[in-house]
Amino acid sequence: RAAMALAALSGDEQCIIFSQLCNVLDPGVAVAFGSASNELWALTQARRQQLRADHEAATALGRKAGLRSCKELREAKKVEWHKKGLTAADLATLGTLGSVLPALEMLTLIEPTAGPDGVHQLAEKLGAGALPALALLNLGDVYVGDAGASALAAALGRGALPRLKLLSLI
Repeated sequence: RAAMALAALSGDEQCIIFSQLCNVLDPGVAVAFGSASNELWALTQARRQQLRADHEAATALGRKAGLRSCKELREAKKVEWHKKGLTAADLATLGTLGSVLPALEMLTLIEPTAGPDGVHQLAEKLGAGALPALALLNLGDVYVGDAGASALAAALGRGALPRLKLLSLI
């Protein structure tokens, strides 16, 4: 019955629904939805491949924090990356995860390897409502610079980090 209802939707409508179900830290729902029909499977093939790549990047990022799974990262209240060799690309990935980390209250990044673009990449990827529970953001030994500070201010302006109480730049 659900497959018949899905078949009645246009390909664009099906893809919109699929994209809303995509959660990098929990891709099973989107994959199951994509499996509802052969047509939907074909329509979502490229998006599923991207979801798989993004899931692998999120898993690797979580492992750098000592977390064993994406579920652990998704449910974490406190995450610390302390000289784990995070790059600007890793921080960009973290920024894209902001919408799927609802429990995270404290985030500490002590990463000299993130380079001069790390904070900028992180903040640029934070969308409206990203990291909704984050109260403490500790950026230690991470270069912020003018571009990073501006990007962070812009992220706050568009509604990211709505509960932020303390920003620590050590």
